Amino acid sequence: MLVDQLGYDVDATKIALLEGSSADATHLTASAGFEIVDVASSKTIFTGVSVPASKVFDWGDRVFWKLDFSGLTTPGHYRLILRSRGKVVSTCEFAIDRNLLERSTLSNVLFYFKGQRATGAFDRADSHLKNPEGAGFVDVRGGWYDATGDYGIHFSHQNPTSYFNPQQVPLVAWSLLSSYRLLEGRNDDDLSEYERRLLDEGLFGADFITRMKRPQGSFFESISAPGAHKLAADREIGNPNWRTQIKTNAGASTTSIGAAEGPYAYETSFRSGGGVAIAALALASTMPEHGEFSGLQYLEAAETAFSFLQAHNKEVLNDGHENILDDYCALLAATELFKATGKQEYRTAADDRAARLMSRLTIHGQFSNYWRADDTQRPFFHPADAGMPVVTLLRYAAEVASPPQKTKVLEAVRKSLDFELRLTDAVNNPFGYARQLVSMKDKTVRAAFFFPHDTEAAPWWQGENARLASMASAARLAAPFYQDDPKFQRQLEVYAWNQLHWILGRNPFDSSMLIGSGERNAPYMFFRSYKYTSAPGAIINGVTAASDNEDGIAFNEGFAVTGKDEDWRWTEEWLPHAAWYLYAVSLPHSASGK
Repeated sequence: MLVDQLGYDVDATKIALLEGSSADATHLTASAGFEIVDVASSKTIFTGVSVPASKVFDWGDRVFWKLDFSGLTTPGHYRLILRSRGKVVSTCEFAIDRNLLERSTLSNVLFYFKGQRATGAFDRADSHLKNPEGAGFVDVRGGWYDATGDYGIHFSHQNPTSYFNPQQVPLVAWSLLSSYRLLEGRNDDDLSEYERRLLDEGLFGADFITRMKRPQGSFFESISAPGAHKLAADREIGNPNWRTQIKTNAGASTTSIGAAEGPYAYETSFRSGGGVAIAALALASTMPEHGEFSGLQYLEAAETAFSFLQAHNKEVLNDGHENILDDYCALLAATELFKATGKQEYRTAADDRAARLMSRLTIHGQFSNYWRADDTQRPFFHPADAGMPVVTLLRYAAEVASPPQKTKVLEAVRKSLDFELRLTDAVNNPFGYARQLVSMKDKTVRAAFFFPHDTEAAPWWQGENARLASMASAARLAAPFYQDDPKFQRQLEVYAWNQLHWILGRNPFDSSMLIGSGERNAPYMFFRSYKYTSAPGAIINGVTAASDNEDGIAFNEGFAVTGKDEDWRWTEEWLPHAAWYLYAVSLPHSASGK
């Protein structure tokens, strides 16, 4: 019995799933009754019947039934019980309440970020790292460790692939400060201490980004922690061309290909963290408090970095060509700069990037209104930031766009999200998992559940909880803009909840992927050792396609199954997962904006 292991908001659609096998389907009645029991009183307070939901293509011998209890809106703690042919199946205890995820998870997520702060010997080393482009040293202390097994601190990676740069540390800072503004806007005293902590952590990130600023340029991209023992003495400003943290053996360092040369060798581009870093600093400059640096210093760093990248971004890129990632990262930067300064030059830049981004909505073959990543028909798909085109366009619509431009944006966003809804519903998909249009290495375009193994990023692939939370963010941010279409709004609400429910346990593996929350968390092992374990409040990578089948499904296949140290693909925590989850949960839950 699969439920969101935290529970359900009072007004949300509430669906559990029964998972069985083909053999179970032969003896489970087509509409077996279920009941919901109040944990405190042991009384049955809701009854219903299951509805067959069949199999999902190539997910093995898994058969599903849906159990809808949306009519239950009384706050409380419950269990769901199903009885069939003498068998009794029960879920874990779950809650129904208002603002449930804020109440139950935000504190842990904030503690996780604070626990990821670089401290001690690493922080001291980072305060005196060799300048990679000349004599002397730089102070780049601060920031958050990237992941369970990586003490590096990164604005982005995957640079040589052109299309898969994730937003890392800058996204965390932007999400924290944006979530502060969102919660502040609710005027709810229950959230006031969360606001204080969000502001503190966001400004910690802004201070770090400011230290990473290069004079008259953008930012250093990475602090690396090379070597098998990850010693503080080995830390260095990392080559931004590093491709992946996959190790070929215990003593190998990160793989680097196509190293950049010249004056911009260590510079971030818009798409490799620079754009979102600018956005985070511009937003930080508007805060009621500041950290080690003043608001004016945050803004000066943001403006000079933006000016540099406006002139030199193509020179910093691995391939010399801007694509959709540059558009949405630069759009967010220009939007936040206009909001902070009111300067016309940033409105003009934002108008230009928004127009470029909207022009990327494409119709090709059977697929209509998907985002193209390049100047041809390649679909945009991303393991972490798939919601970014919509999120940045809506931020632009809310803060910068003229009324005619806002109308164009909302038309484009509607088309994009309608495509996502249609793609997700095009096959049997009882979980409502956000499917995606992908391009394989041989340029074959196909619809898929999971990020492919066979892309330019290979051998890198992993679970994509950040992608799910980014799509939940896009849907939640969009819903209030479409008050004239309640049906579409409701579709967006359900779509967003489905992604969060998957992360929180309503998935085929009955596993809550937010560590410390829910009944069942996956254990994490790394190199056959428990020395790297995930922290409460962290979100692990998540479910993937099966190792031997792009249409299959896999999770937590440890060394005993794979014969490889690949546990990280599923159960290593990573900053972008928690950053997108934080933003999604902070956004309004319903079309009414509440």
